[in-house]
Amino acid sequence: MSGIAGIFNLDGCPADETLLRRMTETIAHRGPDGSGHWLKGPIGLGHRMLHTTPESLLETQPLTDESGAFTITLDGRVDNREELRSALEANGWKLRSETDTELVLRAYQCWGEECPEKIRGDFAFATWDARNQELFCARDIMGIKSFYYQSDSRTFRFASELHQILEDPAVLRQPNEEAVAHYLSGTPIRLEETLFAGIFQLPRAHRMKITASKVCTECYWHVDRIPEISYRNDVEYSHHFLEVFQEAVLCRLRSHRFIAAELSGGLDSSSIVSVAQCALSNGSVDGAGLETFSLSFPGEPYDESPYIQTVIQKWGLNSNFVGEGFPETPAYLEQCCRYKDFPYGPSGEMFNTEMALLQAKGGRVLLTGDGGDQLLNGSPYHNADLLRRLNLSGAIRQSYADSRIFADWGKAVSPHYILLRHGIWPLLPKSIKRLVERTVRGRDGLPPWIAPQFARRIRLLERLAEPKMVGHRFRTIAQREVVLSQLDFPFYSHVDRYGSRFGIEYRHPFLDRKVIEYCLALPHEQLRRGDQTKFVLREAMKGFLPEKVRSRRTKALLGNHTFWNAIQGFGGGRFFDRLAIGALGWVDKIEVQKMYRHTAMLFDQNDERYTKFLWPLWMICGIELWFNSVFEGKIPLYQNPSIELEDQSRKEYTWNTRRKATTPTIN
Repeated sequence: MSGIAGIFNLDGCPADETLLRRMTETIAHRGPDGSGHWLKGPIGLGHRMLHTTPESLLETQPLTDESGAFTITLDGRVDNREELRSALEANGWKLRSETDTELVLRAYQCWGEECPEKIRGDFAFATWDARNQELFCARDIMGIKSFYYQSDSRTFRFASELHQILEDPAVLRQPNEEAVAHYLSGTPIRLEETLFAGIFQLPRAHRMKITASKVCTECYWHVDRIPEISYRNDVEYSHHFLEVFQEAVLCRLRSHRFIAAELSGGLDSSSIVSVAQCALSNGSVDGAGLETFSLSFPGEPYDESPYIQTVIQKWGLNSNFVGEGFPETPAYLEQCCRYKDFPYGPSGEMFNTEMALLQAKGGRVLLTGDGGDQLLNGSPYHNADLLRRLNLSGAIRQSYADSRIFADWGKAVSPHYILLRHGIWPLLPKSIKRLVERTVRGRDGLPPWIAPQFARRIRLLERLAEPKMVGHRFRTIAQREVVLSQLDFPFYSHVDRYGSRFGIEYRHPFLDRKVIEYCLALPHEQLRRGDQTKFVLREAMKGFLPEKVRSRRTKALLGNHTFWNAIQGFGGGRFFDRLAIGALGWVDKIEVQKMYRHTAMLFDQNDERYTKFLWPLWMICGIELWFNSVFEGKIPLYQNPSIELEDQSRKEYTWNTRRKATTPTIN
């Protein structure tokens, strides 16, 4: 993990070195091991360095080739180093060093725009081609490394974190109301959008070319083009999975310091730890050792210590246990002030004590089990695939099995609902779906807490109805839902941002390209067989995992209470009584208050249905904090001049009556 920044003046004017240094220095937390800047004419590239591999100790960035024609700044790690080196040498390229940056630069020189397809790993980079006067940028297939950009008629700017772009006073601070509405409605934003109008993300698995006359983006990896594999029996599936999974774990053990790994006692993290420790113990890979880090909740129903201890004892692991580390309530507002972005959620923030301990011990790398649930749990939408094949009895049996799976996860979901929602509903025509939503939900199916005028003004209903990933043809409905609801979500770059606060690089073996492609190519029965999830992983981990963990069916439900506690820390009902975004006309404050009171009532009654509205309540909290931190509570006059604050005595919110813009702007 490092940090990058850059400026390309499209009009040919010299790049502003002072601005580039500001953009780089504001992410000093991402690179405590040094900084670098390179400027030549209209282009300027910046870098902050964090050493996480032996090769990175030799790196200096930005890096220029011997001809002076190509320069790169990279935030990333190459995991297929030997494969890439052999391919480059076969094409006549000589490497000057062993660094990952040299490999990526040579890959661009060798294959041009096709180079991202050759690289396995987590990366975001920009390469300047002086001969053609063009900038080439790319981002890894899962968007683990972030890449923000903004362009106008004069300048193209890019950065690792959104707030770096705002270091340029020429960039207006205007909220992207469409993205705000997606957050508030609890639906994923478009992959290229941010909360600021005109500031974008390069979507995962995309490359971009910038010249003085145009900016072009293109997807280079397509999940819907992965064909299904077919083997003779379960043994062949599990053996192939183990081969791919071991490679993904082992290539992520490259570090000049000890490797840390999250160990929760669940199947995913335990599998990674077991494979890693096995390889280190038998000498398959070199390394400075492995230490596990676990959260402990003594006496709580979600404490996983018994499962964790069985893995520790099997492998004789060096282990660390810490308690949850929730921040004080102002920390969420501080995040918004610092990053100018939506705050990291409390279910992630509870790892603060773990991260602080790892940082204090000098660790730089942390393995996680992220992606395991998303790729290997299977999907209840498989019922729709069964019905599409006219296998009604199979769909009915699977609906009952899925109901038992939800029960194992602490959720009561009837098989009839599963069959209707995940089996029949996806097969209905869109016209019937819209009619049902209008009848059942009212207001054309829009969430009632979204202000109606706001929803109409930004055409929210039309946006929500837009087809996702147009042009993609998925093999099954279940595969499509896994990709759209589990993988196309801006979660992983937020994790990377969180780790950067502690100088820690997250590594996710389950999100290795080969693992993803293999899992998406599997028949669904290898993912979910009856009421057993992660079937192929369980089979592959025979001999690696203690049987108590390998056959485990339950999950620790930590997230719900963390969000509720955070909301209470904001003031509970009082927080929702004083919403600036309510006065602004983004949400219906009355409906929000009703939603909160209903949730609080269910929580007080120990009714698990209280979790239904936790996510939208948290979204409202996050947008409220973001709006106040970035725009300082200044509410401009929108199209409806009759909107008034209910409490005119509040000093922190003021009308900006001198502007008649349709979006708030801070000069």
